[in-house]
Amino acid sequence: MRLPPFQYLGPTTKDQALDLMIRHQGKIKIVAGGTDIINRLRQRLVTPDYVMSLGGLAGFTGIREKKGQIVISAGTTLREIIESPDISQAFKSISQSAGLVGAPPIQNIATIGGNLLQDTRCLFYNQSQLVRDAAPHCLKQGGKVCQAIKGGKYCLSVYQGDLAPSLIAFNAQAVLQKAGGSRTISVAELFSGKGKNPLHINDDELLTDIMIPIPKGTYGSSYQKLRMRKGLEYPLASASVFVSLSKKGVIEEARVVIGAVGPAPVLVEKASSFLIGTRPDKAQVEKAAEAALRAAKPIDNLALPGSYRRKMVTVFTKRAIEEALRDAQEANV
Repeated sequence: MRLPPFQYLGPTTKDQALDLMIRHQGKIKIVAGGTDIINRLRQRLVTPDYVMSLGGLAGFTGIREKKGQIVISAGTTLREIIESPDISQAFKSISQSAGLVGAPPIQNIATIGGNLLQDTRCLFYNQSQLVRDAAPHCLKQGGKVCQAIKGGKYCLSVYQGDLAPSLIAFNAQAVLQKAGGSRTISVAELFSGKGKNPLHINDDELLTDIMIPIPKGTYGSSYQKLRMRKGLEYPLASASVFVSLSKKGVIEEARVVIGAVGPAPVLVEKASSFLIGTRPDKAQVEKAAEAALRAAKPIDNLALPGSYRRKMVTVFTKRAIEEALRDAQEANV
């Protein structure tokens, strides 16, 4: 399928990129690795006048430590994240997340920024223009009804990024830069929870860095993903968990985040509350997994039925909690 016509822009500095974003605001799309946006262009899901590549930007890749944080530039590839000892040693679930994206050729060129800022997906939306035009357009295409739910008035397309749940579990922050300044928000705040416009990022803002605080003490993490095949698959449900233990083996911190069950990743605070202040045991893990189940509200708009995906949230949350606890306990010996 051919790409639609557009003008290619290739800035070499962030200032040039920001200037182009202002000059062509509302008419420009950004490409980093291109593994997601190229498919969307081919399907005519987006038809911008301009496509701006960030591949030539100086200082837009790399992983570094700064003031008790690991800073990952937005143009850093998933391969660099997978192979980074700083990431694999301090943030196991983030390394796991990157390693479960697509397949090795995709990981070699896809970037953390692109994975984080990908659009929501839906069986009724992610089709060719010919297929989409065969039925009334859905809300995300500018229509009047959600095709996934009869008479639905809200877009319920699904955010299927792998990295966001794990970044949220580690309290990561995102740096958004625009001409004349920048702002830093939590990764969780990037998401609006609305399928039609899922991201809280302005047209003149560029994601430049992800900052992850290095936890203190003894901790563990895990990312688990439901998928149809072992590779080349978006998550159909996912769970990412972070836990930290006191010297006596009591859970001091816990964050449970589920993904691919709605328009945004969900931080399940109720699940965390069942774990914090307790010694790890099967009953508390079961309660936390059940809390994740209650927070998940998937519908039939991906490759597997929503009812099945919801049940699997319990299974994968439990697996993630158990693995995170096991790693934390081994480190606490």
